[in-house]
Amino acid sequence: MNTLFIGRHVIALHEIPSTNTYAMELLKEGGLTEGTLIRAEIQSRGRGQYGNSWQSEPGKNLTFSLVIHPVFLGTAQQFYLSKISSLAILGMLTEFLPASQYDIQIKWPNDILVNGEKIAGILIENVLQANALQSAVIGVGINVNQEQFEPLKRKAVSMAALLKKEVDLSLALERFCKHFEALYLSLRQGRLQQINTQYLHNLYLYEKWANFTAKDETLHAKIRGVEEGGLLVLETESGIRHFNFKELEFL
Repeated sequence: MNTLFIGRHVIALHEIPSTNTYAMELLKEGGLTEGTLIRAEIQSRGRGQYGNSWQSEPGKNLTFSLVIHPVFLGTAQQFYLSKISSLAILGMLTEFLPASQYDIQIKWPNDILVNGEKIAGILIENVLQANALQSAVIGVGINVNQEQFEPLKRKAVSMAALLKKEVDLSLALERFCKHFEALYLSLRQGRLQQINTQYLHNLYLYEKWANFTAKDETLHAKIRGVEEGGLLVLETESGIRHFNFKELEFL
C-alpha cells in the first residue's frame, strides 16, 4: 500500500459476520493502530445504516472497515468523517469512471451514486470519550465486480457493470486509501471549510428544488447545506428546516 499509514496494516479475512462489529470488538480488547483496515471477502451479516443489510456477492466487491483515532475532533464535528469518507470513495471512482461520462455524486447521509444509481455505502461507528472522538470505525461497501443485484428502492450498479470489464479490487482499495489519507490529513490540519466546499460541490440535489417526505408530509425544497453534526439543512417554501438521519426521505 503506497500510503503513510492508512491501509498499511491489513487484517484480511475470508468470512465474517461484519467487519465493523469485528473492528469494534478489537478496539474494546485494547485498541488498533490508526489506519488498520479489516477486509473480508464475505460478510454474512454486512450492515448498512439504521440496521439495513448490505448485499454483496462473495469476492466481487470491496467490503472493509477502516479504524482511525480522530481525537482532534469534537463530538459535534463527527459528520466530517462521513464527508471525507464519501469524498474518498468519489475520488477513487473518478480514477476509473471519467467525469465526462459518469455523474458521481454523494447522497446525504451515506450513499454514493453514479448516474443516479447506488454504487457505495458507508456506516460509521464512533467511540466517544467526554466531548471528543476517541476512535472511529468506518465501514465501506463498494460495488466493484458484482453485476446482478436484488431489487432495491434505488437501483444498484457496479464499476464493472458500467465499464463492461472487471476491476482489480486491490488497486481500487489502494486508490481509496490514498484519497482517504489525503483528506484525513487535511481534516487533522483543520481545513474544514475546504472539505465542506468540496463536499457540497458533489452533493446530490444541492441547491436544486426537489421533493422529499418527512413523516406524512411532502416537501418541495432544496438542500442548502449539511451541519457539522450531520443535520441536513433544507430551504422549504415555508422557511429553513433541519432534518436528522432517517427523518427525511428523497423522492
